[in-house]
Amino acid sequence: MADLPDLMNPQRARLFPILADTSKEGRTLSIFLSTLTFVRDFSQNLFASLGQRIGTTTTISTFTEVNFNNLTDKKLGRPDGLIILQTGKRTWTALVEAKVGKSEISNDQLERYLEIAKSKKIDAVITISNQFATVPDHHPVKIASTKLKGIELYHLSWMQIMTVARLLTANQDIEDEEQANILKEFLRFISHPSAGVEGFSQMPKAWSAVCALVQAGGKLVRNDDLNSVVEAWQQETKDLSLILSRQLGTFVREKLSRAESASPGAKFESDVKELVSKQALCINLDVPDAAAPMSVIVDLRRRSILNSMYLKAPGDKVSNKARLNWLLRQIPKQADSKAHIRMYWPGSSPSTQLPLSELRENPDRIGEDKGKMTVVGFDVIMPVDLGNRFGQTRTIIQELESSVPHFYESVGQHLRQWAPPPPKLSQERVSPETVSPNKISENTDSIEIE
Repeated sequence: MADLPDLMNPQRARLFPILADTSKEGRTLSIFLSTLTFVRDFSQNLFASLGQRIGTTTTISTFTEVNFNNLTDKKLGRPDGLIILQTGKRTWTALVEAKVGKSEISNDQLERYLEIAKSKKIDAVITISNQFATVPDHHPVKIASTKLKGIELYHLSWMQIMTVARLLTANQDIEDEEQANILKEFLRFISHPSAGVEGFSQMPKAWSAVCALVQAGGKLVRNDDLNSVVEAWQQETKDLSLILSRQLGTFVREKLSRAESASPGAKFESDVKELVSKQALCINLDVPDAAAPMSVIVDLRRRSILNSMYLKAPGDKVSNKARLNWLLRQIPKQADSKAHIRMYWPGSSPSTQLPLSELRENPDRIGEDKGKMTVVGFDVIMPVDLGNRFGQTRTIIQELESSVPHFYESVGQHLRQWAPPPPKLSQERVSPETVSPNKISENTDSIEIE
């Protein structure tokens, strides 16, 4: 067993904890931590997201109700759990704080546990709750950088944990039968309402006020209401990517710029800027092996959700009509009544847009008012117009979580990017001798240089 930090009466995390019925958080965390020690693929996947490699020789020890000896300040509290990873002589330790249901991690509590981690030379603090983080090191609770010196800080949502368990189980990725059965039972437990695991279900009250201001022609400025809307949006986008992951059986992730990946503040500032300048909230979802990222735009001016994918026009087609027909052949006709096609043109020429049904009926319309220009790309768009329902805090989330999978099912999964054909081997060069040095030398005299 790994050497324990300065613990008082350490309690191992149990798969079947004996706890009071009121201790929902303690029960859920104990079962989760214990499952990590039993199911290797599960722990490897989750710890990889925290930058920790679980090798064949790594031992995982987990504990609950963590009390430390000789704490200088007893008011610092008692973390819910402790994880110890030991690989050879290398040890990595993390305090764990968990919340279930509507409970959230508080700034004060997190700062106290960071202080404990520093005083006991623990490497990291991990929080788990129904709050979401775009990536684990983008913590939903804002902490001053001075508090983090020398300590790693991560956040996992219960939905992320459940999604990892779901994908490993559904894809039958676990070869060991006992481990597979344990993970199935964990999934059965964590997905039951009694575990206290919830998804994101509604925007804040400020959402209705911000929408009303935009509809009245007002100018959005950064304030507490706007910040709360963006914070909620970032919670929803992570939940949405996890929902799609469970539906598709593969991890769907938000596409981030390099700057956004490096800093949670950069992503937040980017979303605030877009909301103020464009009155819209946007996300690009990266589905493995899909033709393109799936763009989702919540447009406050139009009170609509716009789901779309972009495809480059095929380079082997000369006419606009041929390029359009290449696209139309990919889209099932069931999408005709709702989808639109936006065409992009060279240089600064503005894009054009027509309903899919009209282009299907008359593809010659693609080049209207564009002269001899050749189309360079297409957006396949499926708008969802919500009208007066757009500003309702629950409706917008429900519509997002139904319209995005619907777009992918009816359009996105059928699309493929054009790729140039592979080079063909001409008949006169089928034999290796035809391209030998001697043959090339013989043919050099016949090459004319202009």
